[in-house]
Amino acid sequence: MYLISFDSLPNTNEFLVDLSKKDANSWTVIHAKNQTKGKGYAGNEWKVVAGENLTFSFLLKTDYSFQELIYFNEWISNVICLFLKQFHPKSNVKWPNDIILNDKKVCGILIENHRSNGIMNSVIGIGINVNQADFNHLPKATSIRKVTDKEYDIEEILADLMHHFENEYPILEQKNFEQIHQTYLDNLFRKDEISHFRLDGVEVDGIIRDVNEAGNLLIEINQELREFKHKEIELLF
Repeated sequence: MYLISFDSLPNTNEFLVDLSKKDANSWTVIHAKNQTKGKGYAGNEWKVVAGENLTFSFLLKTDYSFQELIYFNEWISNVICLFLKQFHPKSNVKWPNDIILNDKKVCGILIENHRSNGIMNSVIGIGINVNQADFNHLPKATSIRKVTDKEYDIEEILADLMHHFENEYPILEQKNFEQIHQTYLDNLFRKDEISHFRLDGVEVDGIIRDVNEAGNLLIEINQELREFKHKEIELLF
């Protein structure tokens, strides 16, 4: 791991994407104590309290094709869930890219990919709520501190998480897609449970069953298995 830390950056992903197009190597990590223009999946804004949470990006270079990136994305979520289980056993993936700790959002992920000279360059941006205690305007959010009632050294959290990624990397490198996907399904929030959804402005009941190779969510509604892309349906929890 090659770590570069900043007191403040507009966006760690944008910084590392630019760096990856030059001469950055795998496991380059860009960490910012304060990220002023964070962004999440599908253009959503990611706001953090400066100095209280972990915002960073790291680079992996692989021979993955664009079609195989669904498993790359699942592997990233799996490792974060594994890391967070040391703080609470209920660590899950809320499709498509949120990590849930004890039934509330604790982490967001944004992965940006570009292929060059046969190499897939993947910049993985991760934001984890670590020491933030006030979520008055975000009732579905939490932090590691709120779950455990302890404060943490953010740099130690970063080092521990990256250690987990390095330990789990052989599964990704060997393309154990079946294992990656099964672990992802085991981690999937509210899988095989009756849940409430908002679909076309109407609340419906359904059961999450799977995520297909296109990365779309399969939900059983009225005994019919239906496929949904991101933002076509909302899980209410």
